[in-house]
Amino acid sequence: MQLAGLTDEHLVEEFLQGNLAAFEELVSRYEQKVFQLAYRLSCNLDDASDLAQEAFLKVYRSLGQWRGKATFSTWLYRIVTNTFLDDMRKRKRRPLVAVSLDASIPTEDGEVTREFPSTDPGPEQEYLQRELQQIVLTALAELEPDYRVVLTLRDIQGHTYEEIAQITQLNIGTVKSRISRARAALRKKLLEMEQYVALVRQK
Repeated sequence: MQLAGLTDEHLVEEFLQGNLAAFEELVSRYEQKVFQLAYRLSCNLDDASDLAQEAFLKVYRSLGQWRGKATFSTWLYRIVTNTFLDDMRKRKRRPLVAVSLDASIPTEDGEVTREFPSTDPGPEQEYLQRELQQIVLTALAELEPDYRVVLTLRDIQGHTYEEIAQITQLNIGTVKSRISRARAALRKKLLEMEQYVALVRQK
């Protein structure tokens, strides 16, 4: 049987009937997207790898509980975000994560090196641009986990409010208000960090 042409629903049915290759096909189909989501949430490559593996393990163990009330991908992303939130609750507060600007970025086509606009900026402009990106990444990593989840799903991955509501199991009104508060929190963090950077430069 050619598994690659089957829908997610049919692959789940095949797996539940004992075809382990069907689960391998599901993993192959979603592993890059799951890793990207895990990376955006954790802001750390090693943590993202652990998070993705744990999420797929949970999927393997509980696939029989999926009843098609949501699409398989929505159910899968819900497991990833819940695994992330559970991990954050266990850690209480994650230490500040330093994200290297030289680190590669995971994409669906593999890892790529960070690139900046090739408008041939001067050394000072390029340095400021790198510094700004570092500040944004650091500010995102400092947000509350619930805020980081909705911002990642909406502003980074481009999910609709309805999709986010299904993934997070919140009503749309709550999703919208949480995204609004998350954006405000991010702006506040960025302002605080900008003031700190300006203070340091004066010394």
